[in-house]
Amino acid sequence: MKIVLDIETVQASKEEWARLSGVPILYPENLLDAGDAAQQDRDYEKSSFDGTFSRIVCIGMLVFSDTMDPQGALCWYGSDEKELLRQFWVRLGQTRPALFITHNGLGFDLPFIKKRSIIHQVKPSVEISLTRYRTEPVYDTMAVWSNWDSRGWIKLEVLARVLNVEAKSGSGKQVAEMWDKGQGKEIAEYCLQDTYVTYACYCRMNFRPPLSRDVVLLQRELIEVK
Repeated sequence: MKIVLDIETVQASKEEWARLSGVPILYPENLLDAGDAAQQDRDYEKSSFDGTFSRIVCIGMLVFSDTMDPQGALCWYGSDEKELLRQFWVRLGQTRPALFITHNGLGFDLPFIKKRSIIHQVKPSVEISLTRYRTEPVYDTMAVWSNWDSRGWIKLEVLARVLNVEAKSGSGKQVAEMWDKGQGKEIAEYCLQDTYVTYACYCRMNFRPPLSRDVVLLQRELIEVK
């Protein structure tokens, strides 16, 4: 079995970030601390990509057979991150995929899931090697496209346009705003669209025509975890 994987995350509040970091919050209106406050704001923004501080609100997964025939699409979303991870690992243990297809999964999605699982003490049901410079068990479309050179890292929406596949339906920057508005289901739909775009890019990079979005996402299940 093969799966295509993508996650959506939201950043911790600055107060929570400061608590975990063990630092006091600095405010720019205090002229004595203006420079340090600006640096702290930059450090806080960077933390949005780190599972040490931010959290997962959605995990999307497309399931394929070894010959890349669609076997279904699942997406867990909700505020109970521990239960979300538990259900994800249970399903992964049942599927036992031989290949994980991602875009920047080695640098973001998989380490993020690993950190959050450790924090919540949800033991992974399968071991996922994060070894770089190989295409199994993780095929990272961003890493493979750039030949592992960070100077060539490419955004998914750019790669999709280059390879002439269906574009992304939005931006990850919109997820926090959508989450604040209670649009969890919409985030799940967006996440599954990202998994489809990643799948289509993977197919093009391996000289095979991708199936249509309607076919791949025909049997999809959105699972709310509160």
